[in-house]
Amino acid sequence: MVISGESEKERRYIVHYSKDMAGRYTDESWNMIQCATFGELSDVVQNQVPADLICVDITMEGALEMVKTFRSLSPSAYIILIASPRISPLIYMRPTIGAESLMLKPLSSDQIREVMEEAIRTYAERFYKPDETRVFVIGTGGGRNLIDYEKIWYFESREKRVYLNAGSEEYGFYDTLEQLEQRLCGEFLRCHRSFLVKKDKIAQVYLSQNRIVLKNGMEVPLSRSCKPAIREYMQKEHSC
Repeated sequence: MVISGESEKERRYIVHYSKDMAGRYTDESWNMIQCATFGELSDVVQNQVPADLICVDITMEGALEMVKTFRSLSPSAYIILIASPRISPLIYMRPTIGAESLMLKPLSSDQIREVMEEAIRTYAERFYKPDETRVFVIGTGGGRNLIDYEKIWYFESREKRVYLNAGSEEYGFYDTLEQLEQRLCGEFLRCHRSFLVKKDKIAQVYLSQNRIVLKNGMEVPLSRSCKPAIREYMQKEHSC
C-alpha cells in the first residue's frame, strides 16, 4: 500500500487504521510505503513499485499526474484520493484516474476509519475472489500474488518452473507454457520453446536475427518454428 501526503499526522492515522482493517479482513502481510513529498511519490512511481491500494493527497502539487501514472501501471488497484473542498471534482473524477474512494480535508479520525474500512474490505473481496480476466493469479506458500495483465511482458520456462516477467518484478510458479498458452485467450504468442510473449508489448521483430524487442527495451528470443506465427501477427498489426 502506498500512502502519500505532506501531513505526518494524517499519514499516521491512515497507516494505523489500514493496519487495523487489514488484520480484520485479510490474512496477508501488508507493506505500508509512506511518501511525505512529491519527490518520494515520484520515485515510487518511476521505480514501478507494485501497489494494490493507493492513497494520495492530490492537494500536493503534481500528485494528480502521479495518480494517473499509478492507474496506468496498476489498472486493478484501489485508489483513494485526499482532496480539498475547494478543488472541483471535475479535475479528479476522471476515467484515467478511476478513484473509488474520496476523503475531504480537514480529515477526521472518523472519516479516515470509515473510508479505510470500506477500501480494505472491498480490496479483500477482490483479492479472495479475483476477476481472472483482469489479473493473473499465482498461488504461493504464504498466499497469492495478483498481477495485472497490463504489467506482464512475457512468461519464461526455465529450471522446471515458469517465470512471469512484470518488468521490475519476476514471479516463479509451477506450470507449463503449453497450458498457459491455452488459458490466456490469445493475448500471448509463443515465440520460442521457452518463451510466451504478450502481443501488445512487442515493439520490433528482427526475423533474421532471431529476436524480438519489447516496448520497454527488453529482448526475447525468436525460434525458427515460431517465426510464421509472429510474422503473421505483425503483418495484421501493420495492416490495421
